[in-house]
Amino acid sequence: MAPSCVHRPKFAIKSLNNIHSCGCDIMSNGHPRTSKKWVVNAVKGKLVDKPTYRASEMMRDIRRDYGISIPYHQAWWGKEVVVSSLYSDFRTSYHMLNWYSKRAVQSNPGSLLSLEVDPETQRFKRFFICFQASAYGFEVGCQPMLFLDRTHIKQHRVQGVILAASALNGNNELFTVAYSIALLSDRRIAFLSDRGKGLKEAIPDIFSNDHHGYCFQHIMQNFNDQCAGKYATPFKKLLRKILQRIAYVVTE
Repeated sequence: MAPSCVHRPKFAIKSLNNIHSCGCDIMSNGHPRTSKKWVVNAVKGKLVDKPTYRASEMMRDIRRDYGISIPYHQAWWGKEVVVSSLYSDFRTSYHMLNWYSKRAVQSNPGSLLSLEVDPETQRFKRFFICFQASAYGFEVGCQPMLFLDRTHIKQHRVQGVILAASALNGNNELFTVAYSIALLSDRRIAFLSDRGKGLKEAIPDIFSNDHHGYCFQHIMQNFNDQCAGKYATPFKKLLRKILQRIAYVVTE
């Protein structure tokens, strides 16, 4: 009950019947009304503005804006639905790359687009793009210098990188010449091992294009074991010093 105050344009609460019938009980953890569709409608606008919007951020913002705590999997699936509706399914996007390459070359004569897939599995490996306008702009309007950089793709289904080659134009601004999308598996790997028999034979055979180095600590330990009881201490120290120089010598 809230009667008005005498001679004042206000009212004062005298008693409170704290029973609600307006649906405010939705403000709870895991309420059934917070369906996937509801989550989609709640976060769709933010995903349009910020494609890297995380499920954990969605949970935090929904809790702050609506007073509702939703589980992580519900936020994650809601994001999946929004991303699919905005950008289509990622499998469909990959299947359209070949079509896109042909159309891009037709509409931009002189451009170079190269799509490479695994010949056995037909899985995506890398995609290189250099439009004719970019190549021409580099030739006539940029300094003869290229800057190479990469950035990781922040998408849980695609663990790859975007590689970019840029130059400086006449205004001393960055000018993108070409870029490529590649999987992380395309990176060169440096292996360090203890020269175990199995590793020593298998790594060069399977990873023929990668570098295989040996752990100097293990080499030194094996050297000490082989020299034990054979040489005098001063001579062994000299041999270890020579071995260390050999290990750290600069090679071409």
